[in-house]
Amino acid sequence: MRFIGSKERLLPFIEDAFVRYVGKGKHRVGDPFCGTATVSRLFKRLGNKVIANDNLKLGYVFANSALNINSEPGFALLIKSGEISSLSQKSLYFTPYDQVLTFLNMIPMIEGFFAREYSPSGAKTTGIERRYFSDENAGRIDAIRAQLSRWNKTQLLTETEHCLLLADLMRATNRVANIAGTYGCFIKHWDARALRPLKLERSAITPGILKHNVFCNDANELVRKLKFDVLYLDPPYTWRHYGAYYHILETIAQEDEPVVSGKTGLRPWQQSKSVYCDRENAVNALHNIISFAKTEHLFLSYNNEGLISHDQILDALKKRGDTRCMEIGYRRYRSNNGGSMRNHLKERLYYVKIK
Repeated sequence: MRFIGSKERLLPFIEDAFVRYVGKGKHRVGDPFCGTATVSRLFKRLGNKVIANDNLKLGYVFANSALNINSEPGFALLIKSGEISSLSQKSLYFTPYDQVLTFLNMIPMIEGFFAREYSPSGAKTTGIERRYFSDENAGRIDAIRAQLSRWNKTQLLTETEHCLLLADLMRATNRVANIAGTYGCFIKHWDARALRPLKLERSAITPGILKHNVFCNDANELVRKLKFDVLYLDPPYTWRHYGAYYHILETIAQEDEPVVSGKTGLRPWQQSKSVYCDRENAVNALHNIISFAKTEHLFLSYNNEGLISHDQILDALKKRGDTRCMEIGYRRYRSNNGGSMRNHLKERLYYVKIK
C-alpha cells in the first residue's frame, strides 16, 4: 500500500523495541495516528487490546477491518439473502469471503462518480480530463461502490464486513491508480499498472480474541480523554496533509459524491487539516499530546527529515521521564523521479517510561 510514512518495512524494528521495553501481554495500547493500521495490526498480533484512531475515515475503515475481524468472515446475512447464491452454486471457491470478492469482481461496470470525475471519459461532462484511472477501472470502482452501498443500506453486511470490503476496494484502487505515489496529482501518460484491470483481493486476517476500539477523531483530543498502558504516537512529519493527498481513498471510505474542484478533482478536505503538518504549530501540538498522555509507556515514531527537530522532541519527552532514542536507517523509494532511490534516511523511535 503506497502511503506516506507507512511503517510496513519498519515493523520488526518497532516490534523489537515494544517487546524489549513493554513485553508481550494484554496491554491496552493506543495508536491515535493509525493511518492504514499497519502498526495497530502488529499490536493486535502481539496479543494487546488496541485503541486505534485516525482523523480520516479511511484510517477508521482500515483499522476496523484489521482489528475487529479475528477469523475468516462468514458474511452470513449476505449469503442467507441469496444475493450471490447463483455464484455460490457454480463456483469452486470454498469460503464466503472468496465468493463475495468473486461476485464483486464480476459485476458489470457502470458510469458513475469515478468515471465522471477521475477518468478520461469524464471530460465530456466536466470539461476536464483527469487520468487517475482508465475508463474501465473507474467504471468498476463505481459498480463496486454502488453494490457495497446497497448491501450496507439493506443491512446485509455487518460493520466489520463492510469495512473489510471497503478496505479491499481501496487497496485495489491504489494498485491501479495512475499516480506517482499520492493522489495530489495524476500522471499525464499512462503507467503500465494503471492499465491493468482492477481486482479485489483478500486482506490478510490477523487472528485474535479481543474486541478492539476504533475511532475517527482528532488525536490530541482523544488522548486527553482515554487511559492507556502503552501509547504509540506516529504523527504526520511533513507539510503534506493526508486529507488532500489521499482524497480519492477518502471518498471511497466516506461513500459519498463530494463536489470536487480544480485540475486534480480535490474533495473538500479542510476539516481534516493536521496541526502536525504546520511547522509553527507542530511543536506545540506535540508538547500538548505528550503532556496530557495518561500512560505508563510512551513511544514516538518520527523521521529525521520531519518538521520537528530531534532536540525539540527530546525537550517534550524528557519532561515525562527518562527518554531513549533508537534509530534505523532505510532507503526511501521516490516514485516521482523515474524510480530512483534517494539517500539514506533515519527513522527514530523514542521511548519514555512515564514517571
